[in-house]
Amino acid sequence: MLYLLGFAYVRGVHDLQVEVEDGALDDLGGPMIVVCNHTAGVDPIVVSMSVPTRIRWMMADDMRLPWMQWFWNWVGVIFIARNRHGRTGMRHARKHLADGGVIGIFPEGRIERPAQRLLPFAPGIGVLVQRSGARVLPVIVEGTPTEAKTAWDSLWMRSATRVRVMRPIDYKDSGKGNAEIAKDLHERYERWTGWASKGPALKPEADPEELLAFDENGARRQIA
Repeated sequence: MLYLLGFAYVRGVHDLQVEVEDGALDDLGGPMIVVCNHTAGVDPIVVSMSVPTRIRWMMADDMRLPWMQWFWNWVGVIFIARNRHGRTGMRHARKHLADGGVIGIFPEGRIERPAQRLLPFAPGIGVLVQRSGARVLPVIVEGTPTEAKTAWDSLWMRSATRVRVMRPIDYKDSGKGNAEIAKDLHERYERWTGWASKGPALKPEADPEELLAFDENGARRQIA
């Protein structure tokens, strides 16, 4: 029933269209990391409705609304702080992957603005991929409500959203280090989207463990 409601929502409000590269969904067994560019607050919903497996999303702790705690618990969100305390969230994510689970990550760490301009990827995505040995399922989102003033506004604004699911990438025997994995993923997204990048491929001066060490304006957060 909930799936049917979700399907009706993404089709009715966001006119969701999904394109799947040949073989992309043949094997969704974990451990797997769903990597996605970040266009709007609705991204986790449209991606979850496009990939037929349970995804536990990693979300910035400052986006947690207390009155929605029941929902966060139900969908299994892994919250991660935008400072060194974010390492706790990373440990939870690695544990879930070690148990054969699937997690979802937005390595840009915040919503792309201006639209269709890729932001740098946090090196933490490379750390998570390398230490877990998980395959990466790249997903591209575009067409979500770019005029939304907040992440939550995008949930109720109509759009023509397109999701593209690419074939999984296995970095296990690639010989690439943490930063190289993050850089490789960013370069693939540049090719797939044809979008320009805002800044370097990697976030500068970031602790490799951190996925969300930058604020909503892209400035380095003070770490206690």
